[in-house]
Order: sequence, then structure tokens, then C-alpha cells
Amino acid sequence: MDISLIAERILFGNRLEDKLLLPETWTDVRPGPAIGIPAQPGRPEALSFAPRTERVPFPQTRDLVDDRTRGIVLHFFANHELLAIEIMALALLRFPDAPAAFRQGLMQTIAEEQGHLRLYQQRMESLGVELGAVPVNQFFWDCLRTMQNPLDFVIGMSLTFEQANLDFARYYQQAFAQLGDTETAAILQQVYDDEIGHVKHGVSWLNRWKEPQESQWQAYQKRLKLPLSPARAKGPIFDIEARRRANLSEEFVEQLDVFAGSKGGKLPALHWYNADCELELARESTGYSPNQGTRKVMGELMTCMMFVAKPGDVVLAHKAPSARWLSRMRELGFDLPEFCEQPESSRELRRLIEARRWERLTPWGWTPRSLDMARILDPGGQKPLPIDLAAEGFWQNPWMELFRKSALPALRRDLRQQISPNDEVLWGPAPADGALLRDMTDVLMAIGQLHEQFGTPAVIKSPYGFAGSGMLRAYPGQDLSESQIGWIERQFKLYGAVLIEPWLQRIADISVVWSPEEEALSSFVFHTNAKGQYKGHSLQPVSYALDQELRGMMFASKQGQEAAYERLLEVAGLVRSRLQERGYRYAAGIDTMLYRWRDRIHLRVLGEVNCRMTMGHIARGLRKRVSGYQPSLWQTITALEAQSKGWAKLTDLAKALQDQHPIRTKQNAVEQGIFFTNDPYQSQYVLGVVAVGRDAIAACEGMGADVT
Repeated sequence: MDISLIAERILFGNRLEDKLLLPETWTDVRPGPAIGIPAQPGRPEALSFAPRTERVPFPQTRDLVDDRTRGIVLHFFANHELLAIEIMALALLRFPDAPAAFRQGLMQTIAEEQGHLRLYQQRMESLGVELGAVPVNQFFWDCLRTMQNPLDFVIGMSLTFEQANLDFARYYQQAFAQLGDTETAAILQQVYDDEIGHVKHGVSWLNRWKEPQESQWQAYQKRLKLPLSPARAKGPIFDIEARRRANLSEEFVEQLDVFAGSKGGKLPALHWYNADCELELARESTGYSPNQGTRKVMGELMTCMMFVAKPGDVVLAHKAPSARWLSRMRELGFDLPEFCEQPESSRELRRLIEARRWERLTPWGWTPRSLDMARILDPGGQKPLPIDLAAEGFWQNPWMELFRKSALPALRRDLRQQISPNDEVLWGPAPADGALLRDMTDVLMAIGQLHEQFGTPAVIKSPYGFAGSGMLRAYPGQDLSESQIGWIERQFKLYGAVLIEPWLQRIADISVVWSPEEEALSSFVFHTNAKGQYKGHSLQPVSYALDQELRGMMFASKQGQEAAYERLLEVAGLVRSRLQERGYRYAAGIDTMLYRWRDRIHLRVLGEVNCRMTMGHIARGLRKRVSGYQPSLWQTITALEAQSKGWAKLTDLAKALQDQHPIRTKQNAVEQGIFFTNDPYQSQYVLGVVAVGRDAIAACEGMGADVT
């Protein structure tokens, strides 16, 4: 009997006997023309595809003690075997010109799948479940019926569904064996052994048909079509040895092991680390593009978005991190998202986004560029944005008022009055809140007044100054230089005003952050360098991160009044409410500080408002896996800082730190040691280092954050 006739009977027959048809010998001399794409295979009525509303959930492993439940599990497996048989028959009819060896291999695989179906049927019936008694789904069929060539079949069936069955067959073989059901365990052992050969058959043809320069993993990822993803090629365990026996490469096995994308059911959020959002907004016009230096540093930190992502989400990265680092992060208990390499060109990025369906965009900050990306994700505008948009333009959004530093003096005064009016013991002197000035004469007068009252430099800030930039200092006893006067006049021309405030003796920086999906506020001590540039976060609670004197100031209640820390949280809550009132419902935070003036310690009512994600949001994700009872520091170390300590490359520094301070965990939290928040095997410009324990922190001294 010719292969084409056998395949027709299998695919279109409506009796179980048709599905199990297999002569002892067959020929392949009349393959005939390629058929079109059928809507669905022929099936007995009891095995026809059920509407979604009628389907039953797959039983939990804990319920396998019941005979009928075990029979239902085997019914699911039997339907999977039947679907595989039908899809293989479809491949034979769709691709009559495929190599004869490929077609012969498919026939042999069909024979083995038919054997599995018979075994499942016999065993489930002995457990009280008839074939057809459970509604069946058509997911495999829907995913693969439109395959366009034999390689599509290999990618979707052999290397996805059959590869996943390596894990499922092994997992359930062990589960049934532990229950003492040796008969079912023996069936699953045979399925497992045969499945290795089926995957091996697919691998052999992948190696022949892929481009010579492509690795197996590259070819697989490139050709796998939605709604499938590599996550569908894995089961409840990950059987490395079976994959090796199927001739999958070590790279393929390693990459699949750490792949954590969605299986296709849940729509992923797309996370984008546009940490240059403030640079873009400072232009107050469209057309921004980051310079090369900004691209390089941001590119190495893009993976930090994994610490705010959820399983199944996608994180854009300039370069996909290594499987070695991802495996390490998973061992530490962190959930892994899917990483997607961001193309260089905006056109290619658009194509990448348009090729998938998304739940939402999660950028570091909202800007015209991230808004454009969100509109590509949701061209119909069906998904609500977490920001309101003014018709007059992006920079006219009401919440942008709080983004600009020009709003700070008035906001600080309002918060003082609303929470604890006239309390200079807590907040410090009112002039420390600063002033917004629009005239050079007023600036010069204010500088003199601040010098007289505080005896420290006056700081003049641009409305868009951030990270220690966009400001200058005017020192007591020194006139402003011509370049300083010119800078101030440029700010007047660009923004109409400057912010002036005293340079305060900073003792500790504190941040409070929040996200729309979480009601709770999270607080941290963070660290900056002498220029005010961010360098790191302490991960333990604020009460542990502060020294004894500052802890007493922040957490002690006096004369029935709330502790300073409670006032700080109140400030954060009020700022959050004001942002929401102005149409901003996204991740944000505030920074403030403890400072010393005239031998007293004060809490600044508000340092600045961050209408974007901050490193505090990343620190919140890291904190979940770090002991709260040990000193811990997350910091960024640059290549120059590493070189100043004698390390030629960041990769050399990372290896030494990792070797000298291995991780020790207790109750699923890191208690001692060092790990990294971006790939230490690829870092060239900046390295995120989490040091837990005093020895680990001391090992990084002189690099990154100064916590002395």
C-alpha cells in the first residue's frame, strides 16, 4: 500500500481503525500532488474536537491515587498521540516532494505513535475510562496544520511537542512508579525511549536543512512560529540526558533550559530599559536619540528589568545574556523572563514587536519614544495607558509639572504644612526647601542669603537636572564666573527659571518607591558619589541600613508624635496621590535625605520626585532573595573603577569576586557572598554587583558605592 493512501486514511478517516491503519510493508511510488490545508482531521464523533467551554482541566499529580483520575491522564496522552499521528499524516500529504528518507522516517514514527495509542487505550480502559469519554482539545493541530515545508514540521512537532514529551513521559513514568502502578510506568518508559528516537529524527533533518552558519538553537528560534515558543519544548522537569541522546547540541540544551518565555497562553508584557528617559524629556521636543556612550552603558544594564518582570514576560536586551549566568540566577531563586535582542534599527524593532501579541509595554519611563512603542504594541488603542495624555502635547501633561524640579520648592512647602507645619526640628529650616527664580538679580541675591544663613555653597539647578548633572555650585566668597552666568542665562532661555537651594551636609539618602500593581510602599537607603551620581542601594530594611544615631532619629516616636519614618511614608503617599490626580498611575518614587545642620539631624521633606522607575524598583526585586539580617549592598562598578584597582577587565574582577565570595543561602535567601545583576561573562563597561555580608562588601571597597 502506498504511503499517500495510508496517510489519507489516517488523516481523513472517521474511525479509530483508520487512525491505526498500518500495513506490514508500504511503498512510496505515487506520492501525488500536495494537498491543501484541511480545517481539521476526520475523527470518530466521540473524539471530535470539543469547544473550549466543554474541556476538562488536566488532573493534578496529587490526585493520581485514584484509578479514574489516572485513566483521565492517559486519555489526555492518548489524544496527544492521535494528534501527532494525524499531523504526521498531514506532513506526508502536504510535502510529497520531501526526501524519501524523511518520509520513511515519518512512517516509522507513525507506527510507533500508533503503538503508544493502543497501549494507552488498553490501560485507560482497565482503569475505567473509555477512549472518547473525555473531551479533547486541538491545540497541536491548530499550531501545525498551516506548516509550509518539512522544516516547519520538524521545528513544531519533533523539536517542540515531541521534545517536551521527553520531560512529560519521564516525569509521569516516575510518578506512576512511585504509586506502585508498574503497568502504566512501563508504558511511559516505552514512550520515553521511543520519543528520544523521534526527536533524534527531527534533529538529523534540522542539521541538514538549516543554514550552515546557524547553530541548532539559532535555527530553531528563527523558524518557530507563534503561538509556539521554546517554552512549549519543556515539561515539568528538564531531562538533559535525553536531549543529549537525541543529538541536540549542548548550546541548544543550555539555552532551552534557561528559556523562560510564555508558552503562548498568557500574553507577555514587554519590558524596556529606556533609562535615558530624563535626557529625552529634557529636550522638550521630539527627535531624541541616545549617544554612543549612553547606548553602551544602558545596553549592559538592560537585563536588570528581569527583576521587575514576571514569568512569561519579555525583556529587551542589546545582547541576550549567557545561559551560564541565567542558570545561576535561577539557582538563586529569581524568576527568569524571556530575553529578546533589540535590533539596532527602529524599523527592525517595529517588525519584532508587530510579530507578536502583547499584554502591555513596561518601560523604565514614559516619553514620546516609549509612547510610540506602546502604540505599535497596541495599534488599535484598546489597552489603557497608565498615563493621561494632554491634547496639547506630551510636555503639557499635568503630571510633567511634578517631573520638573521647578515644582519642588512649592511642593516642599505644601508638604510641610500638610503633614507637620512649622516643625523645623524634623524638616530643618524652611529656606532649605529652595526657591524658584526667574531673574539673574534674584539669583545673585538668593546666593548671598544662602551663603549668610547656611555657610555652604548655593546650588543652582536646571528644571531638568538629574543624577548630579544639570547644576552648578556658587561658593561663599567667590563671584560667579562668566561661564556660570552664561549657564544660568541658558536655563532662563530654555526653561524660564532655575531652582536655587543650599548645599546640605548629606548624611544618608533614602528613597521610597511604588508601583501600580502594589499598594505597599518600599523604602531603601541608597548611595551616591561626591557628584551626586547614583552608585547603589542597601538591600536590607532602612532600620538595619542606618547607623544607630540615624535609626534613633528616624524610628523613635517623641511626645506622642509619629516617628520621622512614618512622616516620610506620609510624604510618599501624598506625592503618589498628587501624581494620580494629574493622570500618572505608573511606577514612581521619591528621593530624600538626612542632613546635618548646626549639629542637628533633619529629614528633608522631599528631595525630588521620580516619575519613572528607579533603581529602587530593581532593588525591591533583589531584596526578595537577600537576607534582611545581613548587611547587603547592590552597586554598579564601572570598567574605570575596576582598572583603578588593578583589574584589566570587568570579567576578571567578576571571576575573582565570585571565587573569593561564594554564595551561601539560608531559607531561600542569600546570606553571604557575591552575585551579579547583569551578565558578568559579557560585561565591558559596567557591572552590577550584589555583595551580602561585611567581607563581601569590603571586597568591593573603593569601587562602586562608598558606604563608609
